[in-house]
Amino acid sequence: MYATQGGQKPVEKVIEYVKNEIYEQRVAPGDRLISERKLGELLGVGRAHVREAIQKMEFYGIVKTYPQSGTVVTEFSKEQMEKLFADTLKVSKYDFADLVSVRVLLETEACRLAVRNKTPKDIERVKRAICEFEKCIDTEQRVEKDFQFHRAVIQCSHNEVLESLLVIITPDIMNYYLKYRACAVHDTQVMEEHREYLKYIIEDKPEKMRDLELRHLANMIDFANEVKERQAKKTP
Repeated sequence: MYATQGGQKPVEKVIEYVKNEIYEQRVAPGDRLISERKLGELLGVGRAHVREAIQKMEFYGIVKTYPQSGTVVTEFSKEQMEKLFADTLKVSKYDFADLVSVRVLLETEACRLAVRNKTPKDIERVKRAICEFEKCIDTEQRVEKDFQFHRAVIQCSHNEVLESLLVIITPDIMNYYLKYRACAVHDTQVMEEHREYLKYIIEDKPEKMRDLELRHLANMIDFANEVKERQAKKTP
């Protein structure tokens, strides 16, 4: 990701702009932001960077994007909004390998709880997420839909703290995957493993879920370790 004038990254520039629009009350909760195209032209950044910034803010609950309606600012107090923006900009500075390690730890526990706490509604949500992923497997939405599937599994745990922590680190992990095209696992394998998640949740098999989770994330763990090794070699 290249930097704009003053060393500020394009995604950060978009987030700061939205933050100022809200703080200066030019945009209120419930209002729509200007279109991605106009926002990019106004700030002199690419459409892809605008989309990434909006996606990141949406993960943090700052905005919500509706099909055919655009991106809307959510209902938060000023204090809550300040915390969300601070977290949104801060997490991107974390080491990728550390983010992956935390994801594995949190998600493994979330999967164990998912088996124990799931409801029929949760199972239907996971089924829908599997279908959405498989429909988009050959598109640019593949990584996003994959993370949405994992979030659906995590929601089965009914542990909001675990879910919130995973949502905080998800955008930056996803950005690494999009940047380096790291998801090299064969499509058939990914789909089969997603269906295994559903099977073990339904059949109440927490140990199999744990083993599956580690197997499913093995590619990401290996990639994170490779990145860390490359970075270590560059350090004097």
